[in-house]
Amino acid sequence: MLKFILNKKKDQYIIDFDILVEPEITKFKEFKQFLNLFLSKKDTSIIKNDKKEIKQIAGNLSSFLEIIDEVFPNNLAKNQKELLSYYLSKNPSHKQGLEINFHQKPFDSPFRYWSFILKQDNFIDYFFNRINWYAGPKNEFVTSFPLHVDIESSSSCNMNCPMCYRSGLKETGHMDMDLFKKAVDECAEHNIFSIRLSWRGETLSHPRIKEMIAYSTKKIKNVSFLTNAFYLNDDIIDCLIENKVSYIAVSFDGIDNIYETIRYPAKFEENYQKLNTLISKRNAQKSNLPQIRLCTIWPAIKENPQAYYDRMKYVSDYIVQNPYINFAGPMTIKKDFICQYPWERIVIAFNGKTQCCTGWNADDIILGNIKDMTIYKMWHSDMMNQIRKIHKNGKRMDLNSCAKCRHGSVGDPNVNIYEIIKRKY
Repeated sequence: MLKFILNKKKDQYIIDFDILVEPEITKFKEFKQFLNLFLSKKDTSIIKNDKKEIKQIAGNLSSFLEIIDEVFPNNLAKNQKELLSYYLSKNPSHKQGLEINFHQKPFDSPFRYWSFILKQDNFIDYFFNRINWYAGPKNEFVTSFPLHVDIESSSSCNMNCPMCYRSGLKETGHMDMDLFKKAVDECAEHNIFSIRLSWRGETLSHPRIKEMIAYSTKKIKNVSFLTNAFYLNDDIIDCLIENKVSYIAVSFDGIDNIYETIRYPAKFEENYQKLNTLISKRNAQKSNLPQIRLCTIWPAIKENPQAYYDRMKYVSDYIVQNPYINFAGPMTIKKDFICQYPWERIVIAFNGKTQCCTGWNADDIILGNIKDMTIYKMWHSDMMNQIRKIHKNGKRMDLNSCAKCRHGSVGDPNVNIYEIIKRKY
């Protein structure tokens, strides 16, 4: 993750890298191109530590504007410059509750993190998307279109994991193909950088998922989805590689018996080999795509995190761990929590209902339905602006869905995995 800071007094921009850039990473083609853009400006400063890791890039704002013109076509350059002008006119928010991407914790090396990002290609586009991802919420800026859209191909799932809320869903089903195309087409029309073909269910359970993948990857630069890998087979693997899916995020909680208990009816060795096959086929075709990110809840590995990493690093490109959130029990709310999502994304359910975040069963923050309303109109609707206002004023609890949402709660780091298994949502 990076942070973008403007020093108005010095007319300077500063890019802070939370995860430092090792010398080996600067040899990647995508990063070289990125770095050369900045080094082509005489005022650019590259700040490194004693290990020669890049910590920061800084320079004059005028040079940054030149880079925007070099990277983007006229209409997109204009949009990016408008963002900068807005940032310059504001004092960034430092409210205690506003944290960006606080919920997912790296469980891997800096090298694997950067490799995972860079091998997805389009790093310069990713970089500017991340600037807005960070600075948009911090400055309460509403971009012309969402920075990212989640399109739920399916809310159905073949598993009933003990930490999941799915049994509480009021409706489940698969998205209609025409509705899916309508959503993707509007995203493409607005030059969105990324979409995700999932939300609450198992993406690969959709009977037409291969068509969805092929359709979306032709139109959107960065396409990803979540999966439990149960339905991953040779046919799907070939589809992912052929259509250059950017990455898949695989839920893989624990190893051996722990995994099989949580992820029933999946078998550890079977799903492990599916990922191994994907990597082998991908490498045989001399492709980097799709990248594979593994996700595990912390309690599933906390007794021996190293054993999990040593086993799973061979079938992944990057690994993260998530804190355990008890969706059925009491929760500890983060003080003054302000959600970042109303300034970043829109989420479209399988039936077209659209909301401002990934909160489940969030009836009172549904903005409309994509069947009869555009994403653009919902993004700029009175309701969406009211939700933003409520959050920026620290009044999140006034919204029933937000008051019950676990996104602003503190995970329990001490919970035992066997307690979770007994709880069952």
